Amino acid sequence: MPDQLLRWVQLGSEPGVAPGSVERVRALLNTDDRFHGVDHLTGAPVGLVTLRDALRHYLSSGDATGLDALAAAHPLVVSFGGGAALEPAGGDGVVAGLLSEVHRAHASGEWTRLKACANPDCQWVYYDGSRNRSGRWCSMTECGDVMKARAYRQRSRQS
Repeated sequence: MPDQLLRWVQLGSEPGVAPGSVERVRALLNTDDRFHGVDHLTGAPVGLVTLRDALRHYLSSGDATGLDALAAAHPLVVSFGGGAALEPAGGDGVVAGLLSEVHRAHASGEWTRLKACANPDCQWVYYDGSRNRSGRWCSMTECGDVMKARAYRQRSRQS
């Protein structure tokens, strides 16, 4: 990840760290810390904020319209100079590079393991490393416990 991006994005913060380059995408998505009400991209280039918001929308809804528009504005080309890779061809190189990471995550099947926490107060994006991909919460010890307690209280009230 380019050095200028590291002042906004913190890699490897728990919970749900993703393997390899998918971590860069996950870390970008979590710059919108909804649990604490903090946007870590304040002052960042507009293209980066637009990419983050388009990726979050795509992750939650499957609607790729915003990503398609960004991909058109930040084209990628295939490069064979050290193995086949997608490289920025124009526009913002940081945004294009992250779009390349998303493409690679799709191709490897890792994109489907990125999920937003089912706790509506949290929405932290985590990497679901479970064998059957059934994770629902960013952390069982935090959001999982809270959501299970809420469900229990709701069932108790209905009885």
